[in-house]
Amino acid sequence: MAERKVVGRTVAVALGLVCIILGAGLVAALAVYLPTGAEKDSLNAEIAEKEQTIASLNLQITSLRNTVNSLNASNVQVTSLQAEIAGLQAQVQGLYNVLYLNATGILANTQTFEQEPSSNVTVWDGSAPLQYAGYVTVQVQSSSNQSYVELAYSSYGVVYDSIVMLGNGTASFPVLPGAVIIMLGNTEPTDRVTGTITALYNY
Repeated sequence: MAERKVVGRTVAVALGLVCIILGAGLVAALAVYLPTGAEKDSLNAEIAEKEQTIASLNLQITSLRNTVNSLNASNVQVTSLQAEIAGLQAQVQGLYNVLYLNATGILANTQTFEQEPSSNVTVWDGSAPLQYAGYVTVQVQSSSNQSYVELAYSSYGVVYDSIVMLGNGTASFPVLPGAVIIMLGNTEPTDRVTGTITALYNY
């Protein structure tokens, strides 16, 4: 019995010493790794500085996003202005074409006809007035050499009425803006007349 008590005490003493050593080690570790008051203040100051830097960077990001949005809006405006410029350039080119009589409109495009002897037919009735001064070129392919073209209009105080005997051929007529009438006829005494007519408006 005495031996068991001695062993038990020895074990208890050993466990006590181990606990004391472990406790001392824990206190030493805490002393080493826990920051002191000055270190805490330093860490808090560093954290505050980092938070301020983050806030400043967030402001920069917001500013840059606003700049990007503004640039995107400017790009849309530039694209719109470029389209407007292209449209105006096309208008200018169109006006140059009118100025130099380089524009062409089709009044009759290889239109076929069949006429009784000594009769006429309206090719262009003037319901769509011509907008610019220029000239009209008429080309006729006819089965009769007695076919003719008549062009007439009244514009700006000018009364114009001209007849050109064509048969097979081409004639040109000066025109002013307004309602122009083009007629195709023939003076054939007996035979029906067939063929084609093309009329171009140059302005």
